[in-house]
Amino acid sequence: MKVQVFIPTFNRSERLAKAVASVLGQTFSDVEVVVLDNHSTDDTPVVMASLMASDHRVRLVRHAENIGMMANFNAIQGLANSDFFTVLTDDDEYEPCFIETAMQCFAGHQSAGFVACNAPTRIDGQVVKSQLDYWREGFYKSGSAVSKCLLGHYPLVTNCLFRAETKGDFYFDPALGIVSDGLLLTCMFAKYDAVISKTVTGYWDNHGGNASSVHRLDPAALVDAAITEARLYREFCGRNGIPVRGRLLSWFKQALTVLVAADKSSFEHVHSHSLMQQRFGWASMLVLRGVHGSRLIRVFTWALAMGRRRYTAWVARQSVRNRHV
Repeated sequence: MKVQVFIPTFNRSERLAKAVASVLGQTFSDVEVVVLDNHSTDDTPVVMASLMASDHRVRLVRHAENIGMMANFNAIQGLANSDFFTVLTDDDEYEPCFIETAMQCFAGHQSAGFVACNAPTRIDGQVVKSQLDYWREGFYKSGSAVSKCLLGHYPLVTNCLFRAETKGDFYFDPALGIVSDGLLLTCMFAKYDAVISKTVTGYWDNHGGNASSVHRLDPAALVDAAITEARLYREFCGRNGIPVRGRLLSWFKQALTVLVAADKSSFEHVHSHSLMQQRFGWASMLVLRGVHGSRLIRVFTWALAMGRRRYTAWVARQSVRNRHV
């Protein structure tokens, strides 16, 4: 059972070497590291030559020119030729148990298309949260976890291991840019059975240099992302002949994004510079404008945050209880 780990990179040779080392240090040995170099201009070629000379499991695919971040990630689809595959960003690392943990989950659930493992977020070395705080550990039938993804509680794609059969759907849509991983996983959960493991197999280190950290979207762009994501999700379900789950939740998420974005700037700015005019009819627009004017969104977001904290605490208690059963 061979596993390929793809590492897209650009001008991060020092961090890249650590990322590669974390893959080679896995307790599961039948692994190949494929580095997708987006025509780096630093000493990445020299570092890669050294890595390949020291371990035959390391391979380099260097593009003749910089093809862009999303295109570099999407090159994985055409290069994956193993039983299992995944992607690791060049500034992150795995714990030695990642692949072995995922493979054990696959062994226990033959129908699973992918396994998502735990990768808590760290800031300055301190764990602050995990995307899996909202999840129970175990098996999820296809479609059953879409609501969690629509709410933004999808796992980190870097700590998911995918079967070869899923590679046709392993696509980062350029229309969403750096936030396209959420759509990718929403679609995966809609189409395939999956397993969630709470075992910590890595960390997402928010060091300030991450693309998602340095990229600050205009409020109107946040609305466009929510509307575009919902449209692409519906289109994916239509192409694959699967039910479009969470329609009401999806509409609610788009409306909430409009209100939060408008509260950060102004309703007029969001209305004039986003896709909301195409998505919402005049009646919905009237309601949204009224809710914005009342500033109820601030009370709602506070209540939502409180509810999330209570829910994550309940999930944590259930997880502890299940371990002792």
